[in-house]
Amino acid sequence: MNAKLSTLWQSLFGNSVRAFGVVSVVFLCSLAIAPAKNHFSEWRHYQHGYLKMIRNRSEANTLQRHFQGGIQQIWLPDLGVVDRCTSCHVGLNEASLTDVATQPFRKHPVIPHKLDEFGCVICHRGQGAATTVAEAHNSTLAWEQPILPARYIESSCGECHRGALPGTPVLNEGRRLLARYGCVNCHTVKLADGTTMKATDDPPSLSHIADKTTREWIYAWLKDPQAYAATATMPNFKLSDDDARDMSAFLIANSTPVAGDSIALPAKPSSDPAAGTSLYGESFCASCHAVQNAAGNLVGGNVGPELTRVGNKVKPEWLSAWLRNPRTYDPGTAMPHYRFNDAQVATLSAFLQAKTDSDLLANVHLEAATPEQIAHGKRLVSDYGCASCHEIAGIKKPENFAPELSRIGSKPITQLLFLPGMPHTLPDYISGKIKQPRAFSPGLKMPQYTFTPGQVDALTTALLSLNDRSTTLPPSLTVPAVPESNYQPAGKAGKLMSDLACFSCHRINGHGGDMAPDLTWEGSSVQRAWLVSFLKNPGTLRPALIRRMPRFNLTDEETSELTDYMITVYQNPVIDRDSIPLSGYSAGEIELGRQLFYGKYSCQGCHILDSKNDKGYVGPTLTQVGSRLTAAWMYQWLKNPQSLRPGTIEPNRAMSDEDAQAITAFLMSQKGSTKKEVAKK
Repeated sequence: MNAKLSTLWQSLFGNSVRAFGVVSVVFLCSLAIAPAKNHFSEWRHYQHGYLKMIRNRSEANTLQRHFQGGIQQIWLPDLGVVDRCTSCHVGLNEASLTDVATQPFRKHPVIPHKLDEFGCVICHRGQGAATTVAEAHNSTLAWEQPILPARYIESSCGECHRGALPGTPVLNEGRRLLARYGCVNCHTVKLADGTTMKATDDPPSLSHIADKTTREWIYAWLKDPQAYAATATMPNFKLSDDDARDMSAFLIANSTPVAGDSIALPAKPSSDPAAGTSLYGESFCASCHAVQNAAGNLVGGNVGPELTRVGNKVKPEWLSAWLRNPRTYDPGTAMPHYRFNDAQVATLSAFLQAKTDSDLLANVHLEAATPEQIAHGKRLVSDYGCASCHEIAGIKKPENFAPELSRIGSKPITQLLFLPGMPHTLPDYISGKIKQPRAFSPGLKMPQYTFTPGQVDALTTALLSLNDRSTTLPPSLTVPAVPESNYQPAGKAGKLMSDLACFSCHRINGHGGDMAPDLTWEGSSVQRAWLVSFLKNPGTLRPALIRRMPRFNLTDEETSELTDYMITVYQNPVIDRDSIPLSGYSAGEIELGRQLFYGKYSCQGCHILDSKNDKGYVGPTLTQVGSRLTAAWMYQWLKNPQSLRPGTIEPNRAMSDEDAQAITAFLMSQKGSTKKEVAKK
């Protein structure tokens, strides 16, 4: 064997000439490998497949002209991104390929960005510089960021867009859930603008909890919040019976009475159950509070807590005091001060106290707490970070209680602990941690939530958007969120608006809720007499809506204070409310406006003016609009509604001055019951 190897060696390298020749041949062969490999590359295979596919199409010549062979590359120097995805995905920009379902030849769905300016990996992630499917789409030893699953694709929008977008409902919902369920009370989320994400769950103070409820209810709540209220945002901490016993003992022992004599004996209950149902409905409590009906379905809003079993929770004396004036117990509550009289308080209190579940506390029997149990309960309250959400006397709000999530979307996989059988990807880890946090370790303190699969996907999407790129993007490439203002009205009217919790429903100057109309320009839009009447006894302007503004039992003085302030302060600088008269229009001009309303512009398709014939339930009713709106506002609205309320669904008809003037005259003639209902001819 050795002799044969020696002979072969002599034949190939026996002298310098032979050695040079052999090395040259080997070198030439190695040089030939690169072009041969390139010839059989995946991207070239897909390009050949694309050309074959388009060959028999009617627009083949056009597609052939658009085609560019070879490796295609998009370079984004500001982001340090090299993107070669279009080397295989060659038909992304071809509008005529909408019928093609085969990848990688499909046309890209319509998006508000140009592919040649943003590339693919900005949204889809993956390794843009790669030219093989495995390296571009999957994790490798040198690259941890595979292609995003389609259900999380909106997370990439969140890298640049800091606020909500109409086209990203999943991302918007995920961000809302992070705030709504108080995730950011424990987990810090630093935003690129230097601020931190704030929670919107508004957990109650526990400093006076003994005034409000019993130790038995606290015990049952700690054991399973969703057993009391299906909509509860508080998670289940999976506490043992002893731990729940001791924590409830500490919270009751630590509670102090509300200052003053606010928690007094309840008023005498009404003997008429129907009166409570009627008052609950007339006060539109369901606009904010949900209740389970006989079928087990939740009916009502989600602004306030669910009231299905409220009779098990609150003490009668506390409930009476709360209904008289909720701000005595909680100055920052979103619930308005209704100004109920004693009879109304008694009636509504009895109605709510009757909402009970006999099974909720049936098996809760607690003996008097010992000092050791109270001390242990205090330690548990600290250990579980209860003060991260709740104000608790004697317990300091913890700092950095849970891991920061500001860049969780770029967490290295090597730093993660995966469950057996779990795919080793960041999205799978995040969604798994949300679904069953303590499955990763029995010693973890993160509680169990009851999120639906859709909510888990939404939260995962929002968390994936919190990554290195979102933090380091140049300001020129980001779209900042519209900041929430801290506007507060001044004077007596401001105090009244705070007492009535107007901002819980209405938005004014960039601050407040979105349940009811924006009041920023209310002084320019409505007539004073109508506003006075409405505040005294609110009526419905949109018959199709369930939610209504309740009656607040305002005095004449309070009504005048609010009306004068709103008419004077909430003025649009573009509109002179007195520039167009409220009446005095000619019969001819009114008739022309009527014809335009019902003919050219078909306004009755969305609005009701003639209550006997019109069927439009989309917009507010216009039956008495001439007594409600100012003519100047109405004219400007007809000309350009979006200039007054951005985002309104009212279309801009590009109406001429003459048409807007005629329709304004017609609508201003609609004064209500003193006028005959308009009859269409």
